[in-house]
Amino acid sequence: MSAKFYQVFVSATYLDLVEERRVLLEVLPQLDCLPVLLPSQGPEAWPSVRRRIESCDYFILLLGSRYGSLTPSGVSHTHQEFVHASFKQKPRLVFMHAQPEQRPLSLQDASVEGRLKFQDFRQLLRQGECCLWTQADDLATMLRTCMPKLLQSHPMPGWVSGAAVTSPGQNEALARLEARVAELEAEKETWLQTGIRLDELAQGQDKTELYYQANVYAGGHCELLPLVSRIAWNDVFLAMALGLREPQSERFLHERLAEMLRTRGLQDARELRPKAHALTDIRLTDLCFSSVRIQLRTLGLITRSSLSRTQADPQWQLTMQGEHLMNKLLLRTRKG
Repeated sequence: MSAKFYQVFVSATYLDLVEERRVLLEVLPQLDCLPVLLPSQGPEAWPSVRRRIESCDYFILLLGSRYGSLTPSGVSHTHQEFVHASFKQKPRLVFMHAQPEQRPLSLQDASVEGRLKFQDFRQLLRQGECCLWTQADDLATMLRTCMPKLLQSHPMPGWVSGAAVTSPGQNEALARLEARVAELEAEKETWLQTGIRLDELAQGQDKTELYYQANVYAGGHCELLPLVSRIAWNDVFLAMALGLREPQSERFLHERLAEMLRTRGLQDARELRPKAHALTDIRLTDLCFSSVRIQLRTLGLITRSSLSRTQADPQWQLTMQGEHLMNKLLLRTRKG
């Protein structure tokens, strides 16, 4: 019988945890765990980082004496990763330095803002279970004790070699079902365009309201708030259109809209909490997302791809009209 392995996402800052990350990378494979530790990346990498967290079985946060570089929403990359792992209910371990203020100043945040956010983050982590460490050797001992307990108390599917094989009969039935779904989708596309005057629909520089939720941090507290952004339809379309030359899932569209909201979320949050300094875990409401998708589809800018495998797993791509509008919005005209 093949051995089972588990993927473990390791979230850690870079400059202050060089030796400690090395310890984790050495010990985890000895416990049948495959560490996933990504290098520091810019905000544009967040969708791929988020998918890596979701695909892993377990999550480890390693906190030293730095808060780390900030995302556009005002929180650090490690803070954002921890919040997303918590939201996805990933079994997790938190290793937090017991006395970060005693470490060399070169390993601590240089800015006052960084130190304040670091203390807020530690306060948040203390609300759950934490393993306190002071030396890299402590981490090795703690990991060998805590990781097997986590595997036992929170069993996950893990990874084994081999794949399930469907029977020829199942494949034939699936092909017939996919063909029927394609027929129904073609009928629906025709129906959607019937009896609608496109010039009456909001578009272009007309504003729409996007409703979403986010965890907002202000004055050492965190609360989930309902937020709203007023954005031109062209900006909404452009946020989703980049990447839609090829078929993409609805999850991709969700992520593109969330990225756009992340850049303006602090401004929206400060209308409710003037002292807000960061926000995480942006969640567009289902009704709002569906309204955006239907609007762009009815305007003839996006269409359901023929590569969609099932009704529950639709894929979308630009129409020729949509690609023309995207190019028009991206092109720069001569001045003067």
